[in-house]
Amino acid sequence: MIKIDKSTWLLESFAKVVKQDDLIRQPLENYPVLTNKEKDQLRQTQVFIDEIVQVLGTHEGFSLVRKFEQTLGWIRSGHLAPSEQTNLIIPRIAPTNAVDFFEHWKGTVYEFGGLSKDGIDCSGFTQLYYLGIHNTVIPKNSRDQRKLGQTTTLEHIQDHDLIFCRPYAEMTSHHVAIFFGKQVWHSRRKGGVVCQTVEEFLKEFQVEDVRRF
Repeated sequence: MIKIDKSTWLLESFAKVVKQDDLIRQPLENYPVLTNKEKDQLRQTQVFIDEIVQVLGTHEGFSLVRKFEQTLGWIRSGHLAPSEQTNLIIPRIAPTNAVDFFEHWKGTVYEFGGLSKDGIDCSGFTQLYYLGIHNTVIPKNSRDQRKLGQTTTLEHIQDHDLIFCRPYAEMTSHHVAIFFGKQVWHSRRKGGVVCQTVEEFLKEFQVEDVRRF
C-alpha cells in the first residue's frame, strides 16, 4: 500500500481537474481495465472538470489529493492542471430546489462512490442534496454523515432528515436515505435512485438512526 507521510504533505499546492475521474484508494496503472466490481472496492468518490483539489503528494504518475469535503484519494496527475488557488472552493450544485433535485436524479443507476448521472451511491446522493439544496457540506461516507446533526425518530421525522439504516437482505452494509414530502428518496444497489413510501421502505430496511442537520 502506497502512503505519503502526513509530515511531507505539500498543503499549499492546488490543482484544477481537467478530466472527470474516480478518486481511488491506491494508485493503480491498470485501474481503467478493472471490472466494475473491482473498481467498487477501490473508488472513494469522484472529481469533476474545473473542480479545485489540494495536491498533497505524487507517486509514479498519480497525485494524492484532498477534496473540499476532506475526502482523500489518488488520481492520475495528467488529469490535473496547476491552479493559482490558495484554498479549496465549494462547488455549485444544481438543481437548487428539492423537487427539481429529485426529478433530476430519479432513475440514475447505483455506483459505489459515484457522484454523477453515470452512477451515484446512497451517501453521494445525500451529500449532493445537502450541498445543492442547503449549501451545506457533509462528508461523503455515510458513517461520517451519521456523526453529524441531531438524532430524532421516525415518529418526528421532517423534510430533509436523513435516515440511516441497513437492508434486511444484507445487514452488514450501511445505507442512508432522505425523507421529503412524506416519501423516502435514496440510491439503492437495485434500482438506483428511487422514491418509496415510508411503508415500502420499512419493508426493505431496518432503521438505526434519523438525523436532522
